Amino acid sequence: MRNMLRCRRGSAAFATVIALIPLIGMMALGGEAGSWYVTQQRAQGAADAAAYAGALRLACDSAPQPGTSCNTTQTYDYRGKQVAAQNTFCNSGDTSYPGSKCPTSLASGLSRSVQVASLTSWNGVAGTYVQATISQQQPGYLAQVLGLSTVTIAATAVAQVDSLAKPPCVLALKDPVTFQGSPTVSSATCGISSDSSASNAIGFVGNSGIQVNAPSYTVGGCSQTGGSQCTGVLTYQQPIPDPLSAVNTALTALKTSNFPNGSCSGSTAVSYETGACYNNGNPTIPSALSGTYYFTGNVKINGSPTITGTATLIFFGGGSLTITGSPTIQLTAVKSPAGPSVLSSTVKALMTDLLIYDNEAYSKQGVNISGSSSSYFNGTVYVPNTPVTYGGNSAQTAPSPGCYQVIAYAVNFQGNTTLDNSKCTSDGAAKPNVQSVRLVQ
Repeated sequence: MRNMLRCRRGSAAFATVIALIPLIGMMALGGEAGSWYVTQQRAQGAADAAAYAGALRLACDSAPQPGTSCNTTQTYDYRGKQVAAQNTFCNSGDTSYPGSKCPTSLASGLSRSVQVASLTSWNGVAGTYVQATISQQQPGYLAQVLGLSTVTIAATAVAQVDSLAKPPCVLALKDPVTFQGSPTVSSATCGISSDSSASNAIGFVGNSGIQVNAPSYTVGGCSQTGGSQCTGVLTYQQPIPDPLSAVNTALTALKTSNFPNGSCSGSTAVSYETGACYNNGNPTIPSALSGTYYFTGNVKINGSPTITGTATLIFFGGGSLTITGSPTIQLTAVKSPAGPSVLSSTVKALMTDLLIYDNEAYSKQGVNISGSSSSYFNGTVYVPNTPVTYGGNSAQTAPSPGCYQVIAYAVNFQGNTTLDNSKCTSDGAAKPNVQSVRLVQ
């Protein structure tokens, strides 16, 4: 017996077992804390999405985009809670949102809370904000040894609704805005934007001669092959909705049978106000334009004519416009464009300040303004389906008053082209009132 008591065989194993007890406990407690972290990350993602969704809904009230659909059937807090529900977080008994993934009942001791509120200031800065707070309370298990009988996991997000201080005069709807050669763009009060998500959504090819003085925004990135042109470009911004999408839908659906007098007679373009007709083929463009002109064929302006007036030029059914040579074109958009009765009063109201519309199908060539043209365009050039390229030595100047907006599939500035929008005011009628929504917390 005495020898047995003095025996030390197995003592190390016994000591190891004793030491492992607190170690295993700490590991288990760490595992429980890890589950809290996972829950918090999920809650934060749901809060981010809820705040953003609520802010998008408030943006509809602040300044809905002309011609775009903005669903206002539910309140901002409903939209926020709906998105939270789609991420599995709901208030108790409030789970019946479209797309909800919330369980109808929770485990014993588990509860969740979703709060969505509108704020008029955040961190001392006045504005329009939506704050979403999501929390989950659950029992503490091993954490009870630390005095935590319950654990509350919370996440908060804040989204801001704001207007771009300088909405764009140049907007690329799909592909990048590109500068190549020695173009000069002066548009300090309204700027340039691209909805492209590409890394070169605003791209500068080459360095010598490119002069751009315009606030620039892009959904994607900015690329440059030299210099520092990308320094002033705001990248990864919210896309800007097409403010004339309803016009594009209506004019794309336009048919020649909608015109009471059919095709205009003669070889010279006739306005709708004069003949209630459309121009077919490649008519001669008169030196003095007045009214709303509809074209189904291609129109090419070349040589060195001088064309002036107050007019709106609409190309539908596959017609398109090309400007080459060295013409002088000075046009101001019609304030109240005329057209067939199938165009609603809402569409015609959106056509105010529309100077040129071209629904040519997408092609790499697109709409080209090249040569040595000297232009004064006061209004909006809208080419939603194909790129617009300014090349050669074409010059677009805007003597006061005058403001020129380009909305196109893509916009390319090449050669020695010049675009001068320095006379545009910050509240120019042609530009969209652009709302941006971004997370600030």
